[in-house]
Amino acid sequence: MVIVRDIELYSLCEHHLLPFIGKAHVAYMPTGKVLGLSKVARIVDLFARRLQIQEDLTKQIANAIQSVTQAAGVAVVIEAKHMCMMMRGVEKQNSVMTTSVMLGAFRESSNSRQEFLQLIRSK
Repeated sequence: MVIVRDIELYSLCEHHLLPFIGKAHVAYMPTGKVLGLSKVARIVDLFARRLQIQEDLTKQIANAIQSVTQAAGVAVVIEAKHMCMMMRGVEKQNSVMTTSVMLGAFRESSNSRQEFLQLIRSK
């Protein structure tokens, strides 16, 4: 299992045209092809620079890594603060939205999924 965690990201919500800022945690289980460490962060940046919602961003990152590496499994968790929640409406300053996508072995194996989730929480 290869994990890159705490990848900072900045994106723009397509619903409110306001930024959301957070971090991505990405893991994959190589079956031959591996990505350079910086390539994982570049994939996050590539999709984060687009106008979208966080749910789609999470899926796009996971699908791109799966497509490029043909990994046995890919997992992506994004935690972000949304300016639309902080500035408008309910004005909650400390709320964090978390989204996740688990593909392949991470979806099928609860042990792999738990290992990933445990490792991204250990600091």
